[in-house]
Amino acid sequence: AAGGGSSSSVQPKTLDGVFCFGGDEEEHLAKAAAARSSEDPRAQVLGMLKLADIHAQAGRLQEAAKEVEDAQSLIRELRFEEGRACILVLIAKIYAKQGKLSTADQLDEALDLAVEAQEKFQKFGAKKCEAAALLALAAVRHVAGNYEDGNLAAKEAQVLLEEMGEASAVAEVYHVVADGYLLRDDTKRASTWVSKAKEIQQDLGNRRKVAECLHRLGEIDIRANDRAKAAATLSEARSVFKELGDLKGEMVVLKTLQDFHLKKGRLAEAIGIGQEMVTTCHDIGDTRGEGNALMSLAELLLEKEEIDLCEKVLKTAHQVFTKCRDADGVGKVMTLGAHLKNAALKRQIKESITANADQAHYPVHHMVELGLQQRTAEAFAALKRGL
Repeated sequence: AAGGGSSSSVQPKTLDGVFCFGGDEEEHLAKAAAARSSEDPRAQVLGMLKLADIHAQAGRLQEAAKEVEDAQSLIRELRFEEGRACILVLIAKIYAKQGKLSTADQLDEALDLAVEAQEKFQKFGAKKCEAAALLALAAVRHVAGNYEDGNLAAKEAQVLLEEMGEASAVAEVYHVVADGYLLRDDTKRASTWVSKAKEIQQDLGNRRKVAECLHRLGEIDIRANDRAKAAATLSEARSVFKELGDLKGEMVVLKTLQDFHLKKGRLAEAIGIGQEMVTTCHDIGDTRGEGNALMSLAELLLEKEEIDLCEKVLKTAHQVFTKCRDADGVGKVMTLGAHLKNAALKRQIKESITANADQAHYPVHHMVELGLQQRTAEAFAALKRGL
């Protein structure tokens, strides 16, 4: 009955399933959906909280906050103490994920919530949840600039997870430690900890996680301005995803490679990768992703003044967004289309002026100046007629 539950109603093992510690997102989503469809209201709440953790882990913070908000009213109604403890961790994690966008007051609140959650999970005997609380505490301390204490909390989480034999979860601890070093721009130490995480995943035979680690190492190499190493590491990550048939993973790497080329001013290479991204999205049936990839490609083509090709890509993007009834996507096409028309008109005027200048053996800048004078005189004459 609603409101009659006691805090001993959920077993620690069940509670420990709320937090993901990495793992396969699709698998976690399936478990969250199964819990939410349960007849047990407490299991439904835990499913909502698991979904919130999945979103938070992926950086989808608005979606995570929405799930937390929806779960809170049920938790109060059920007097579900374990659920409330999970909420404390999730709020702390969301503040930590916001990074420097979180205010000092929010970070202070997050520290208190994470500590309270850890104490509660100790009482419940839910070790994996306690480790999750410690990791949230570590992340918040890192963002607040308290790096040493952050690493101490991460170490406590590592010890708990090692006691449980949760090797893959230990690898996630290493990623949190790496995050702390990146906040200090210490790319060398960050790379070391991600490499340790990769070694664990290699020992476990988890190739998808190895690929994710390689991708992250490539991102760190970019940040360290090690161009050659970044290109090699990202290519390796892409190869592993490709071998696994993981097109979504491959897309993430392609986007990183494209951004890398753009930062270095290599527009032609970025356009080539953009074409690959469109094909990859099409192959996995991600219609909206295909439309967004087409839009990114069109923007690059416009920047390079490839007017005709840009027009063809935009036309395809319009068809794709219309097919999936994405009004925002269609709006973006229309906006970029207007920029494209302006660019085409400018090119036409420029070509016309150049052609006339060549015919008359007259300098282009003089042609432009005379043309401007003529248009000004005509406009003034029209104004006088109007008066």
